[in-house]
Amino acid sequence: MSRLSAVPLSAATAARLHRPLLALHAAMEVDALWRAVRGVMRAAFAPHRVTLFLGHLGMGEARVVLTDPPIVHPEEWYAARGKLNPFSPFIETNRGVKFYRFADVLPPRADFVRTEFYRRFALPEGWDKGVSALFWERREVTAMFSLYRAPAQPDFDEAELALLRHLHPFVGTAIARVRRLHTERLARRGLEEFNRNVPMGLVFLDWSLRVEFANPEAHRCCARWNFGAEAARAYNPRDAFELPPAVLDACRALRAAVLARDPRGPNPQPGDVTHVEPAGDAGLRAQITVLNNPASALAQPRFLVVFDSRPVASPEAGAVSAEKMGQLRELTPRERELALLVCEGCTNAEIARGLNKSVLTIKKQLNSVFRKLRVKSRARMMALLR
Repeated sequence: MSRLSAVPLSAATAARLHRPLLALHAAMEVDALWRAVRGVMRAAFAPHRVTLFLGHLGMGEARVVLTDPPIVHPEEWYAARGKLNPFSPFIETNRGVKFYRFADVLPPRADFVRTEFYRRFALPEGWDKGVSALFWERREVTAMFSLYRAPAQPDFDEAELALLRHLHPFVGTAIARVRRLHTERLARRGLEEFNRNVPMGLVFLDWSLRVEFANPEAHRCCARWNFGAEAARAYNPRDAFELPPAVLDACRALRAAVLARDPRGPNPQPGDVTHVEPAGDAGLRAQITVLNNPASALAQPRFLVVFDSRPVASPEAGAVSAEKMGQLRELTPRERELALLVCEGCTNAEIARGLNKSVLTIKKQLNSVFRKLRVKSRARMMALLR
């Protein structure tokens, strides 16, 4: 509350703001952010309506609109509202503005109440005055919130606008935090989607050796490692997935070596990489690397395990592997996953269950794979890719 000390507050208002501001500082998701923003604004200003706009792309309309009291079918409502919104042109021509009162944009009330925007939207929403606060990244809006007051309520005075200016950075920090978390989550999802479909086994382990991510090719490699190339065909690789004991032992050895240097700062060195191969299978191996962010002492290191199943016995074998990789690149990631599951001996019904799709969808996708690989049957495709 120290930053609010310059704003004259009654003891009652300060008490009302205490809990909502704590909730605002703790918000990590959109729902929690909305509850906190709504709580802060209602405690500070007692508006008739509070609306939070999030997810702007450039200067376009917000993709997420949260309002209290709620509106039935808000997506359709705000899509139609945006076509008549008198505030959008003002924001467009005043980029960077952090606050504006509606009175500074709208015509006098006698004229405003005769507009189509008022009749169709402001009147049903129950307001005729208000104020908006905006957040910018360079010259583009990233978020905003609006406070609306009913005809029987007074307009926002200078003391309230001063309080709004002090609350602005609190709300902005919370919005930026939630936005950053969503951005990081989307980036991680994109990387996972990419890694899921590369023709190379990838596994991420946390510092306690719990699996955080494993792609389908890693499932196949581990089945081959644990059961042998021939016996592995009898298993569903995803259901039978388990890291080989030799890989886990190598991770434990790397972890011990890192901690032995300095347990207070487990920063990996360039040599913190090891290779493991199963007995009797020279074409399968795993490379284990310790990953860490030296700039952050809060995140524990991770392990990256890369399984390589390409033959290495001869140049001819290597050429076959390169040809197989080229064939796989002809397919989309989803088609590649389907083709590799077929090569493991999975039936259409088994693939459909594993991918949560219908058998008909699997058949259609498989026909597309046949066309791209220029084969006419499952057997010919399996011979081509094995």
